[in-house]
Order: sequence, then C-alpha cells, then structure tokens
Amino acid sequence: MSCSSCATGILTPEIKEVISQSAFIPITTLSANGQPHLIVVGKVKEVRGDDTLVFGVYKMEKTRQNLAATGVMQVAVVAGKKGYRLSGKARSEGNEVLLTVESVDVLL
Repeated sequence: MSCSSCATGILTPEIKEVISQSAFIPITTLSANGQPHLIVVGKVKEVRGDDTLVFGVYKMEKTRQNLAATGVMQVAVVAGKKGYRLSGKARSEGNEVLLTVESVDVLL
C-alpha cells in the first residue's frame, strides 16, 4: 500500500506523529556504484512543511558522500503498530541532512 500521490502534502498529520514518536530511525543511502549504506540515527531534528525531514549531522561521512553522488535516501519510521518507509532526494547542508520525501509506503 502506497500513498505516493497524497493530494495535500505527502507527510500527513498521522505520518508526522509517527515520525515524532520514532525513537531511532534507519537511514539508507545509495553510493554512485549502487551500494546501499545503512545507518541508524536518533530522532528527526525537524519536519519542514509537508515534505521535508531534517536530521542533525553527527559524522555521517559516507552518508554525505552518497548524497553528493546520488541524492537517493530512504528512512523508516515506526511507532506502535504504524510504520512508513519514506523515500526521496536528500542533500547535506552544513550540519544538517535534508530529505525531501517523494513517496511514502505503509510498512505495518
């Protein structure tokens, strides 16, 4: 089940609630040669508007290299019996990584 064509902003109030309740968030990026790179971070630093997640950078050297090369990023957020995979394009800006969510898949 996917809601990649949500009409009023891709990050609905329900998805934002799950994001805020997620204790740890797995992040996967893709290298230029197609290798996935998985890390786990703490909470989302900020949700901007209805489509952007902001993460504070702590090291994340390989993640930032991959974003510079491909921009491909996925995160998973889970709280209780609700979970979502958020996919889109991301970039590193100073001490933040910004993910612009393009699609949402229901996991649970």
